[in-house]
Amino acid sequence: MKKAFILTLVLSLLSVGSIFDDAYTESNSDAILIENFNSSVIGEFPKNWGWLDGIKVKKIGEAPAGSVPYVIMEENGNKYLHADDQGQAITIVAEKKWNVKKYPCLTWRWRVSQFPTGANEYEKGKTDNAASLYVTFYVSFIGVPRSIKYIWSNTLPACETFKKEGTGKATNTVIETGTGRTGVWIKESINIYEHYKTIFGEYPPDEIAGIAIRTDADGTSSRAIADYDDILAVSECDSKCN
Repeated sequence: MKKAFILTLVLSLLSVGSIFDDAYTESNSDAILIENFNSSVIGEFPKNWGWLDGIKVKKIGEAPAGSVPYVIMEENGNKYLHADDQGQAITIVAEKKWNVKKYPCLTWRWRVSQFPTGANEYEKGKTDNAASLYVTFYVSFIGVPRSIKYIWSNTLPACETFKKEGTGKATNTVIETGTGRTGVWIKESINIYEHYKTIFGEYPPDEIAGIAIRTDADGTSSRAIADYDDILAVSECDSKCN
């Protein structure tokens, strides 16, 4: 990652306004839906998401054709987000707010069909990820936000946590590793409230600022293909990587 994508994300969310309009309200249930892409149109960019261009969040209509490699697809009657990166290296973002103290766990499903060739998060210029999901927290109104990037790594061990140098860059945690389950849907679950405390030594603010998704293969000049679905905030889970 050459840029502080998560700092860019939050600065953009503070000013983007009407691009996002489906923040979820809380209920008395044990889970709240963050995103399942069911309201999006097959063959199009996901509804109520934006894409990062420098420090700005833009609508898909502002992107040149083919430059943002995310589209809604359907399989066995189920819609999901499909990412096919061949060097575009685009992050997409959504302002999804919920009370992380009440719903401390995040679960989602993802599937990798092709991993970036030779990717290694510790090797300069090869820090590509076939699949990654960011969670961003507001630390203060004027402060630099804290973000955690959950990645599916080609090679690094599960629960490896590291941060690249640079203000605003995310702390990375490997939540899935290896290429042995290529083409298989995997469900992830992590207590992001407790995990934040493990990383930063204190509990997070109650409210999430937003999430982001990124599949990229630009550093390795290769290709990465991944699918995403069923992002939920839940009250309890069997958590990885605490």
